[in-house]
Amino acid sequence: MGAMRAAVEPGFVIKTLIPYNKTFGDNFKRGMVTSINPASNSVTLDNGETVPFTHLYIATGSKGPFPGKLTNPMSVSMEEGKSLYNGIVKQVEKADNIVLVGGGPVGVELAGEIATDYAGKKKVTLVHPHEKIADQNTNDKFQANLKGELEKLGVNLVLGERVSNLDSLPMGCTTQNLNTVKTDKGKEIEANLVVPCTGLRPNASAYQSSLGDQMEKNGSLKVNEYLQVEGHKNIYAIGDCANVKETKLAYNAGCHADLVTKNLENEAKGNELKPYKPSGFFMALSIGRNAGIMTSGGWVMPSWIAKNVKAKQLFVPMTWKNMGQPVPEMKK
Repeated sequence: MGAMRAAVEPGFVIKTLIPYNKTFGDNFKRGMVTSINPASNSVTLDNGETVPFTHLYIATGSKGPFPGKLTNPMSVSMEEGKSLYNGIVKQVEKADNIVLVGGGPVGVELAGEIATDYAGKKKVTLVHPHEKIADQNTNDKFQANLKGELEKLGVNLVLGERVSNLDSLPMGCTTQNLNTVKTDKGKEIEANLVVPCTGLRPNASAYQSSLGDQMEKNGSLKVNEYLQVEGHKNIYAIGDCANVKETKLAYNAGCHADLVTKNLENEAKGNELKPYKPSGFFMALSIGRNAGIMTSGGWVMPSWIAKNVKAKQLFVPMTWKNMGQPVPEMKK
């Protein structure tokens, strides 16, 4: 939530990291699951502790490069997380020529944040291997509006080209000298800050050793219409780690959570379980704090709607409210 703004706006990170223990109290246990044991209905943590369950809900999300994701979230404390984002804020501040590698939602939103907060002060280039950015399922109007908003902010779009020397480039740190970002079509782009925004993958670390037979090649878990993992009626997978054929969005993960919660109640009452039915395609992206783009069922909304729905506050007040906590105030 708000990671891209936290990578650009000083101090915003405190609004993006929510302490779970304050919400869940004694029902919260921090630890990394190393194995799932269906036969004994238990999970094993990295400290050796065994935790029993009657129902297991796997919501491990996805993993990817920083700043889109914390690289090793289970080994990062709250203070370390804040330090990491405050660090990338300083790198962005120092850089003059910034190249973002990857034009999915992370790359698009980060480009919008930088270009908005440093309007006309930094050269921002977004490199993406496809002609469509953000999501391949979007229509031509969505693409035209999105690219138009980015170009209006001065973002240079290099599409249909893949960075060919990514492994040799310094990532996430501003260098005094310019580095040359090369594409597979021969283009060379100078940059003193390169930020990886490449695709996210399901985080399978908790279940790959135990439920490997139920995994897709990309690491997601095979689920049925009730979001139960294949072959296990009391083990569910929701969000990015489930192989549901839909775009991986926080909104859809919330729909998964609502369904399995309702079905837990249905099961307790002896009622039939309700199947999950993916809704029509929906996506909302912020392009800085002053613009955005949103589509639902093929309709593309005006930028001002996306601005008010998402870009202004990034669902921050709603999320903290749902967690029963007040939004922390940023230090001036």
